[in-house]
Amino acid sequence: MLRYDKEFDPKAHGPESDGADGPAPGPGRYAADDEVYVFDDDEVVLAVNVALKTGRPLLLFGPPGSGKSTLAPNVARIKRWEYYAHVVTARTEPEDLLWRFDAMQRLNDAQAKKLVDDKGHYYAKGPLWRAFEASGERSVVLIDEIDKADPDLPNSLLGPLGSLSFPVPWDHEQSVSVPPERAPFVVITTNDERELPRPFLRRCIVFELRAPSKKHLLRVAASHLGERYEPELAEKVATHILDVRKTLEDPGAGPSTAEYLDALKASQQLGVVPGTPEWTALEAVTLRKRRDGAEPTG
Repeated sequence: MLRYDKEFDPKAHGPESDGADGPAPGPGRYAADDEVYVFDDDEVVLAVNVALKTGRPLLLFGPPGSGKSTLAPNVARIKRWEYYAHVVTARTEPEDLLWRFDAMQRLNDAQAKKLVDDKGHYYAKGPLWRAFEASGERSVVLIDEIDKADPDLPNSLLGPLGSLSFPVPWDHEQSVSVPPERAPFVVITTNDERELPRPFLRRCIVFELRAPSKKHLLRVAASHLGERYEPELAEKVATHILDVRKTLEDPGAGPSTAEYLDALKASQQLGVVPGTPEWTALEAVTLRKRRDGAEPTG
């Protein structure tokens, strides 16, 4: 166990790291049942604490199912901080993380002679803007799959995240800012499909998550199912997850933790156990899903 002064300590909230009772306050969406992240790796917790103390974004690498997208909402839930998220696509523009200008609405209002004098009326606040404005405690911002965007997008974050401020788009004499003690905890994920700019990497705390082990899967299952947890069944399904990965050319592309939970819940509720013809059919639709290199097993 790593010993140091922790700002974030999931073990302070129970043995399975489920956080405080109920969702954290705020307007964001919080971890659903299949999105609980079990903090059973001391190095992950250390990475979160380093990012919190340095004020740097936490950049997460890792195979599908390793928990890249679920870590952030669970930190928010445990800390009871507000949570904001943005899933990046190929069409995401650098400004989208700060604001989005509704040119069509403004054009329609102008044509209808209903133009609003307040220019801010036509700007929708992005996740970083809302996080900078959040009242009370700090907030958590997830920027998911940043590698899907143009390289200009990561570099565009350096200014706002470095200075904790940015100019109001319609009035550059005004700015949106947040004091360092309330700086948002920014988690950025990448599937490593595109190389990220080096200046951006230098300004991040970087951590690579590992594919979930059997021990991790069992802890997640116990956390989700509570009194309905059946150790023998959970272990059998977890073993099948690992067996499926062995058949793939890229084991990291194997079934995720969410797919494991789907298979386990279906197995439990339908009375389907591994080793039966029914299990083979269930496995095909919950775990294998036509993955490259995977052949159906009996």
